[in-house]
Amino acid sequence: MDVEVLRREGVDEKGIETLILDRPETINSLNGTMVSELAIVLREISEDSSVRVLRIKGQGRGFMAGGDLRWFAGMFEAEPDPQRRQEVVLEEIRKVHESIQLIDAMEFPVVAQVHGACAGFGLSLATACDLVMCASDCKVTLAYSGIGTSPDGGSTFQLLRRVGRQRAMQLALLNERINGETAVDWGLFSRAVPTEELEAATRQWCEQLADGPAKALARTRRLLRSPQYDLAEALEAEARSFSECAGGHEFPEGVRAFLEKRRPDYRASMGEN
Repeated sequence: MDVEVLRREGVDEKGIETLILDRPETINSLNGTMVSELAIVLREISEDSSVRVLRIKGQGRGFMAGGDLRWFAGMFEAEPDPQRRQEVVLEEIRKVHESIQLIDAMEFPVVAQVHGACAGFGLSLATACDLVMCASDCKVTLAYSGIGTSPDGGSTFQLLRRVGRQRAMQLALLNERINGETAVDWGLFSRAVPTEELEAATRQWCEQLADGPAKALARTRRLLRSPQYDLAEALEAEARSFSECAGGHEFPEGVRAFLEKRRPDYRASMGEN
């Protein structure tokens, strides 16, 4: 499906879908159209049984420069009453949060490919993904405090989990800008490569994931994304997931392939438990 501000490349022969943020004239900044379409397109992708991996990337000079401030200014001008303005913005933020929840609920890995600017909701979107491959010279900033607001898109949740309280405070309160290498050093992103290698490196990851055991990866993803719980709950969740893998086709295939000294063929088990 092609839309005005987003573009699906289509699922390739490996099962990799690529979603392109496509407002390059604004460094893919988020406006009302993108808010609405992002949830629609992500829902379509989540329901596409041929998808094994989703890659999200930005067209043009960067991944995403955050919210389109002209869009916000238009809302503020149209709603001079503070209470009504608050209600309108709350409605829009809840719409965009649906996209974050859809990513969280995906049954396959989601990889962000980040170059150029990654700011505001762009950082929220990137860190909502399972893995982030970035250009070593990309520019990363939370940006919200710089325009007099607090973060959205689950970024406060992700920052605490990824970089800890002190570095989260640096990014959120001081509005610090870091590059891709620092983002990886801090644990915010997964891997940094030179810009000219970014496409190939991300593609390699996506192919590795697409060739992997889809159901096992989905269950592993779900375990790692579970809310904080105590050790007993974590152990029980792991036990259930491990046994579910044993009841399907991928785990037995993985064991057989190891013993037979060959590469496992997990694609034969697509559609199975």
